[in-house]
Amino acid sequence: MAGKKILLTLNPEMYDYLEQKAKGSFMTMQELITDTLRKVIVASQQPASKSKAGRPPKVDEPFLEYFSRKK
Repeated sequence: MAGKKILLTLNPEMYDYLEQKAKGSFMTMQELITDTLRKVIVASQQPASKSKAGRPPKVDEPFLEYFSRKK
């Protein structure tokens, strides 16, 4: 692999978990870590989707707010 090198120090439980995950995916540990880092970096580069969850609902009738059950 051409490029820079990184040294990771993992506790034994985490190493065993990653090793099992790599074997389950038919990858080496290096391939698993590289793939995971690549996915995280790609996900962080995409713009966040805008959600309407925090916006109040649009109301056409001004008095509908007073008689609505939603508050």
